[in-house]
Amino acid sequence: MKKIFLGLLGIVLCTTMVCNAAPRAASETKIALKGVTDFAAAFGKIQVSVKITTHEVDIGKPSDPRPEKILSSCTFSRIPCSPVDHMEISVNGNALFVARSVYADLADVGVASLRQKKKGQFVLTLGGGDASESYTVEVTFDENLVRQRTLMSNEARQVMQRTTYFASQSMDK
Repeated sequence: MKKIFLGLLGIVLCTTMVCNAAPRAASETKIALKGVTDFAAAFGKIQVSVKITTHEVDIGKPSDPRPEKILSSCTFSRIPCSPVDHMEISVNGNALFVARSVYADLADVGVASLRQKKKGQFVLTLGGGDASESYTVEVTFDENLVRQRTLMSNEARQVMQRTTYFASQSMDK
């Protein structure tokens, strides 16, 4: 009995250590097909909030064949399609500039989550599409600036695109 207790105690301690070593993430938030999805997470004294605005686009019926040439960001994994129209990120109430290139090509985003990458640096993770059209986007930012956007193919399991953002230089000199 003592050996079983010690074994269970060891498992609990190991599980606790692994969970504490992993980056902390807020729970996943489901993104609305249309309208505004607003969610937030606290990392110590730092409050991060995100707003994602989407709308629906009628792309036909599920029984319709997929078009040969796709002229939108729709992944055809969801009917109707749900493109992202706008994204806002705030850190401690300070709204960051979010370039359109961070979100303009995203559609059919299903879930989002926030986590702290390291002290003062955060990651917004977006999961979209389905099956061969599934993707993950990670938006890395700090309290002043969106720093990077990484697009990964879930099927190929590789980075497909990485964009680095820099603070603009003031022309007022």
